Amino acid sequence: MKKLLAGLVAVVTLSAVILIAQAQRHVVTSHSVVINAPVKEVWDFLSDNRHAKGWSVIFDHIRPLESSPVAEGQIGALRRCFRNDNEKGFFWDERTLTTEPYKRRTLRTYNVSNTSWELFERFQFTAYQLYEDLGNGTTRLTFEGDLDDHTKYSVFEHFVFWVSQFEGERVFRLNLENIKAMIEQKDAFDRPHPWEPHSPFDA
Repeated sequence: MKKLLAGLVAVVTLSAVILIAQAQRHVVTSHSVVINAPVKEVWDFLSDNRHAKGWSVIFDHIRPLESSPVAEGQIGALRRCFRNDNEKGFFWDERTLTTEPYKRRTLRTYNVSNTSWELFERFQFTAYQLYEDLGNGTTRLTFEGDLDDHTKYSVFEHFVFWVSQFEGERVFRLNLENIKAMIEQKDAFDRPHPWEPHSPFDA
C-alpha cells in the first residue's frame, strides 16, 4: 500500500513538473484560414470596426474610443471591444501598435475589465493579424495572440496563460471562419458561428 501511494505521489509530482515546464515555453496562440478574396479586400474588411458584430463570437461590437489620439487604423489608435450590445459587462481596450497595409497589423490588448476572474484582468496581450497574398485572388489570414511581456508574469500566471491557449485558439478559429464567410458570401452571408451568449469570463 505504501509503495502504491508513493508511486501515485511520484506520478502526480512528475505530471505537475511537466505541465509547469510546458507552460514556461513561449507559446503563441495561432490559427489561419484561406479566404477566396484579394489581400486588399481582406485588409479593408478588417479595417472596418463595424464588421466585428458579424464575425466575433465573443464581442458584440467594437467602438473607437473618444480619447484616441489618432483615427482608427493608424498607429496609436484606441478602441474598445464590448461583450454586450448594451456595453455593460466584460470589455477590453486595444491600441494599434504597428500597421503594414496588406501584410500585418499588431494590437495591444489591455484594461481587461468586468470579468469573472480577477487574475485574467492582470494580463495584457499582443494580437497579430497576418495577411499573406497567395495569388489568384486568395489570401491566408492568420490571427495570433501572445502575452505582452513574458518576463513580468509569475510561473502560475504563465501556467494559466498556457492552459487558456486552447480556448483562445477555438475563438480564433470560429472568428476566422465567420470572417471568411462574410467576405466570400457578401450579401448572401450565412453566419457559421453565432455570438456566444455565455462565456467563462462573464462576471
